[in-house]
Amino acid sequence: MPPVPQTTVRTSHALTIKANGITVGLINGWNPTQSRTVTPIFEVDIDTSGAPVEYMPGNVTGLTITVQRYDTYISRMEQAFGTPDLFMLSRQSQPFSVLEAWSNPDPTQQKERFMYAGCWFTSLGRTLRSDGDRLVNVNATLVYTSKLPMSGFAVDALSALGTI
Repeated sequence: MPPVPQTTVRTSHALTIKANGITVGLINGWNPTQSRTVTPIFEVDIDTSGAPVEYMPGNVTGLTITVQRYDTYISRMEQAFGTPDLFMLSRQSQPFSVLEAWSNPDPTQQKERFMYAGCWFTSLGRTLRSDGDRLVNVNATLVYTSKLPMSGFAVDALSALGTI
């Protein structure tokens, strides 16, 4: 892997995505999101007159990752994520985990690593064009159950098992 550019701005050059211990590669879009509802709490009080006095956080929802990847003859996107027979989404029978690893140009800083556990494809499609660069781009959405920070030992152990 080429060295991470010497900059203070985080760039995608520093990002590696792995599934089943193998770098997915050729990803041109990686967009993890999560959300939750925060409900305003009001009270009857002449001084606050309709303004919230507190906010109550709700459950985390919307744990999704939209991903775009270039297809290759050697490895379609679903193969790269370890689900090779996914010509129909209903054929995915097991969740998988994905490792997101961020390198840092400063050698004194540790890599940031996160595991997205319990991943399922919820959409999968290809964009085919007869103009422009004519590369086949795959668009997919994953849902996940949790995002966990990972330390070096945990990552090494799970990678050895082929889990991430």
